[in-house]
Amino acid sequence: MLGEKIEVIRIGAEAVVSRLEWNGLKMVSKHRVPKPYRFPELDKWVRDRRTLHEARVIMSLRRLGIPCPAILMLDRSEATLYLQLIEGVELKRILDSLPAEELERLAYELGRIIGRMHAGGVAHGDLTTSNIMLDKSRNIYLIDFGLSAITDDPEELAVDIHLLDRSLESVHHKVRASFMRSFLRGYAAAAGMSFLQKLVEKVKEIRSRGRYVEERRKRH
Repeated sequence: MLGEKIEVIRIGAEAVVSRLEWNGLKMVSKHRVPKPYRFPELDKWVRDRRTLHEARVIMSLRRLGIPCPAILMLDRSEATLYLQLIEGVELKRILDSLPAEELERLAYELGRIIGRMHAGGVAHGDLTTSNIMLDKSRNIYLIDFGLSAITDDPEELAVDIHLLDRSLESVHHKVRASFMRSFLRGYAAAAGMSFLQKLVEKVKEIRSRGRYVEERRKRH
């Protein structure tokens, strides 16, 4: 492990994210932990592939101008990414307390960012308010690309919009409608209305499948 570990930020299903300091430089490490239920050789291969994939996605996003942490170092032997530390707060923590104007501004800007990202052929894969950071100047950064994909499949892109909407519905239901209105306006401004309409239709399909599964569960 590079540097001195200051604190563990997140413990996920496959990775531990920690805050570090090395030679006065603050950073974040994302270490994919070994899984004892996998054969050791397979486990090492899986962790290496997923770490490499996430690094490639982040590099693609940086080329597209999408705000996300820069990669400082990649340690393949330890399946660890070292990333720029974004000093700030998760959107989830402050969204409900934002003034209406600020909420709409952030939602619109997020829409523009996701529109550009999708038009560039990248799906986040886990777009919730926990994976959107605001720095001290209230600039938006996307984080956690472990489930991301380089794709032009409309369904994979639509899943991002669906997950964001579900995240708002479950945690921030009072501001969901106004947030999504501004988000979709920003998205259309970046990706075009026809592109957005195609994805909105896909979102409706995804929701209808979810409702069908839920109804089946209730009947059995």
